[in-house]
Amino acid sequence: MNQFGPKYKTQLESLNVIDKIFFKRLRLRNFLIEEGKERNKNEIKSIDLQIAECIKKRAKFTKGGFNFIPQEMWSWRPLFSMDDRLLPKILKSN
Repeated sequence: MNQFGPKYKTQLESLNVIDKIFFKRLRLRNFLIEEGKERNKNEIKSIDLQIAECIKKRAKFTKGGFNFIPQEMWSWRPLFSMDDRLLPKILKSN
């Protein structure tokens, strides 16, 4: 099992589902931004919250935690400001 894999073999299916949801939501978010971020502001905020939860859950299941999540999760940033308590710890301001 590599460092990007789950802590336990029984979590592999959950990890795959989290990744699938993350990338699906990310594609939808990018599409909505291209259509017009102000027009789709509420939907983008909702998707950003879902993406933040995916990142937090991914880190929880991943062997190595936040140190070993995919690059796309590291590079994601919410488009609109969000309460720090809702963000993964890699994005929280100091």
